[in-house]
Amino acid sequence: MAQQKLPPEVQQTIAQYQAIRDSYLKIDAELRAIEAELADINTILDTLSTMSNDVEVYKMIGHVLIRKSKENVVKELEERRELLNIKRDKYKRQLSILEKQLKDLESKLREILSKYGISIG
Repeated sequence: MAQQKLPPEVQQTIAQYQAIRDSYLKIDAELRAIEAELADINTILDTLSTMSNDVEVYKMIGHVLIRKSKENVVKELEERRELLNIKRDKYKRQLSILEKQLKDLESKLREILSKYGISIG
């Protein structure tokens, strides 16, 4: 059945479902990017922890390498890791909420469709 022929109640619920699903997918992609960055930071911090404190460390800023102290680089990376952990936790909570909303809307949609005699897989 084409969406144009669906009752307005069904069309509205489908639109809601699609909007929430799009938000879910966007946040999920952002979460994966954060987790990848966290993995990189942890690898770098592990590597730096095995090096002496007087080792020369360079940081890429744009297309330029800048020499920084190991202590400053470690501090910056730890601060970034802390911020990313907060963001990761926030995104995980948001995904959990959106997942529940999707399940609720799916149930609501099935209920509405059955009211109109339409069944879905």
